[in-house]
Amino acid sequence: MEGLNLIGTQPFETKRCKLRPFKLSDAQYIYKNWAGNENVVKYLTWNAHKNLDESTAYCVKMIKESSTLSNFHWIIELSEINEPIGDISVLKTDTDKREVHLGFVLGEQWWNKGIMTEVLEAVLAYLVFVIGFDKIIAEHISENKASGKVMQKCGMRMSGTNTLILKDKGNVEVPLDEYCITKQEWFAKNIRV
Repeated sequence: MEGLNLIGTQPFETKRCKLRPFKLSDAQYIYKNWAGNENVVKYLTWNAHKNLDESTAYCVKMIKESSTLSNFHWIIELSEINEPIGDISVLKTDTDKREVHLGFVLGEQWWNKGIMTEVLEAVLAYLVFVIGFDKIIAEHISENKASGKVMQKCGMRMSGTNTLILKDKGNVEVPLDEYCITKQEWFAKNIRV
């Protein structure tokens, strides 16, 4: 089996967005556009950032992790305003199984505009076609139906349910829906011979 092409977080563009590595100046937008918003984090595993310092610490962590070529963390910058509006990251990588777990977040102001679907489709293509992963997995808290719809639109299929203890939110147990797409499924959906 050929190896993975581990080249890290390379920048690229979609129709409306630039996907690129984090930089320190993003912290103010992370806080302003999504991480400081209670509505955005309602269905996420972490609490809203209380201040810019928390967003700066998160940004520094993403920059540090991105220095490793097996990590993939992108800022989603809306080209129209040249401002970060969300992020999408590989949360867990298993190079032996050739699979990754993805997570994403988008500022509330940009919901229901097809932006996250556009971005997720591009990242799936990158992870399958460029890097060579065999399987991409993403989960969402079951109540967050919008995330599931984004995954479905990108060709991901529901593959199971789990539960998760939200340590940051008082140890509440929540149901999770898991979606996945394999390399073969991605090629069948996207490559017409």
